[in-house]
Amino acid sequence: MLSEIQGLNFKKISIKLLAIIFILTLMFNTNVVKSGLEEEQRKLAQYKAQLEQIKKNIVSIDNSTKEINSLIDSLSDEVSYLKEEIKKTQQKIDELNAQIKVKEIEIKNKEEEIAKRQKDLEEAVNLSYKLTAISPIELLYEGNDPESVYKRITYIGYISDYTKKLMEQAEQDKLQLQKFKSDLSKSEKEYEAVLKEKQEQENILLQEIDMKNRLLETLKQKKTYLLYKQSELEEEIKKEEELIQKLIEEQRKKGIYAGTFIWPVIGPVTSEFGMRFHPILHIMRMHDGIDIAVPTGTPVKASASGTIIATKWLEGYGNVVIVSHGQNFSTLYAHLKSFAVKEGQEVKQGQVIAYSDNTGWSTGPHLHFSIYKIDPETGKSMPVNPRNYLP
Repeated sequence: MLSEIQGLNFKKISIKLLAIIFILTLMFNTNVVKSGLEEEQRKLAQYKAQLEQIKKNIVSIDNSTKEINSLIDSLSDEVSYLKEEIKKTQQKIDELNAQIKVKEIEIKNKEEEIAKRQKDLEEAVNLSYKLTAISPIELLYEGNDPESVYKRITYIGYISDYTKKLMEQAEQDKLQLQKFKSDLSKSEKEYEAVLKEKQEQENILLQEIDMKNRLLETLKQKKTYLLYKQSELEEEIKKEEELIQKLIEEQRKKGIYAGTFIWPVIGPVTSEFGMRFHPILHIMRMHDGIDIAVPTGTPVKASASGTIIATKWLEGYGNVVIVSHGQNFSTLYAHLKSFAVKEGQEVKQGQVIAYSDNTGWSTGPHLHFSIYKIDPETGKSMPVNPRNYLP
């Protein structure tokens, strides 16, 4: 197998160029499929991140809605309490107003009584004046006996005094009624002030409830939109997952297993896969793998599970281990110091199979790592770019 690969270096330029074009074409097709898969996986991850954020936003909206509804319930309870207080206050105002009207009627009656007493008093005074204007001798001369004259004068005086006292009492009653009315009016104004304050508090609470309800409506609309976006994203995720599965299946059919191989060692890549100027031969030559700089004695791990099919020395490569992975794939590890496995041995991915060195054509300690794939059309094992298969 390796002899065929090495033979490519000594064929005519035209054949060599055709081989390079074939390999580069294979590389290009591999990269297209892989990059397409990676792009769809990136989109899927982005969709899932967006979906997760939307779900968090929906939960946040639900929590806010719950809190606002609780606050509205509390505010509604306060409004109900205020309405009851307003009702009681209004009833008290109505009672006071009714009492004031009663007192107004009583005051009016007292005023009428005072007016009547005033008229009676005036008549008594006039009569007394008339009597006092006539001397008792004249009364006697008119034929009245002395006792009658005396009784008449005394009665008029008594009526005058009594009427005066009634009028004074009515005046006092009027003043008391006016004071009572004034007190009632004062209480009424105080209750009206309380009523106004409670009504203002009620209006403030109702405005706040209205504002909260508008906020709830906004949250409801936002949630409706987010639910729509969630459904939309879930559909996109479903499509992406189906597309990714389709791309993976296409890769499987083509024998492409990007991501199933691991790095055999960890270190900087000093030479990439492809045409390069050979550091020893000083000619342009196909480099059928990648060179990874590592210190001598670094453990080399199997890039994937498989069977050891060769542990030997190859010219140019030095000590090599070749592992067959099935599905038309094999890997080569070159410039090794020693082997940790034997031919025919089954190995697991990540198992140490050798230790690195500087054997063969090499300018310094490193691991040469190649991946080979059997071409389904030619049946030949061809090197492919390891970068397309490593994570």
